[in-house]
Amino acid sequence: MEIELFPNGGWDTHHHIFETHIFPYSPSRHLTPPQATIEDYKIFKQSIGITNSVLTHGLSYGNDCASLKYFVEALGRDRTWACAVIDEQTTDNEISSLVASGVRGIRLNLYEYDAMIDIDKQIQVLKLYAERVRNRGWFLEFLQINQANWAPLSPVIQMLRVQVITDHHALLKAASMLPAGDDVLAQPGLADIVSLLRTGNFWIKLSAPYRSSTLAPHYEDMEPLVLALVEANPRRVLWGSDWPHTPNMKVRSKEEALKETPFQNIDDRTWLTSLRMWLTEEQWNFLMVKNPEELYISNPL
Repeated sequence: MEIELFPNGGWDTHHHIFETHIFPYSPSRHLTPPQATIEDYKIFKQSIGITNSVLTHGLSYGNDCASLKYFVEALGRDRTWACAVIDEQTTDNEISSLVASGVRGIRLNLYEYDAMIDIDKQIQVLKLYAERVRNRGWFLEFLQINQANWAPLSPVIQMLRVQVITDHHALLKAASMLPAGDDVLAQPGLADIVSLLRTGNFWIKLSAPYRSSTLAPHYEDMEPLVLALVEANPRRVLWGSDWPHTPNMKVRSKEEALKETPFQNIDDRTWLTSLRMWLTEEQWNFLMVKNPEELYISNPL
């Protein structure tokens, strides 16, 4: 019997649109995705049963948010919110214009600062953009690939006085991506993230399980990791599809970045069914409805 996933509606808080015939990619991009159109996402959204979504600005578009504004309108502003990418040259007037387009936070482009691994640069970027968005009630969203960095990041994030989100289970690993015999719950970074979740100003997206596990399509080894994150604070977890499923994170050479890289083929419904089976009804409703409503609708601007 198929589980009804969204009896109360549901949010996809992390997806992209790529239409280069309308908006070309940035020449300094770190990745060249294939096309993933507005119509393609509408079909995906309907097939899963999602009611609301959050368009996350693809880093391949750099800091030009013209595509973001266009795509949000095309998807339906009444059911679509957004997370933008800006830079140090973005004006306050430009930021104000993004509010009307449903933007509720910014995604930090750590590639642009050569900061995917460098902890000192990460801290500088977090502080810089916290200053830009704090008075607007916006959040900061980022993803970094060095789990050892979470220990020094933790006290910094707590002092920023903004909401902070990390994507894709913070790239923590399930058993299938760890050395044999390693304890999933003892891996570097997890204890720091659990502590951050309990503070209340830190959120984590349960998204892109293929970045943490090789056991598609059910990702059954993700259960202990997911439960550790949800039970740390069920009010600070979100779900995102990561549609259209870009490749796993890595620092690419310029030549690699400019070469089109195919999407991953992911069974989203089966992954969602796994999540639903692991969580209580209350936890599921927080994850899929109440938490995104708080972050994207109720948060003061």
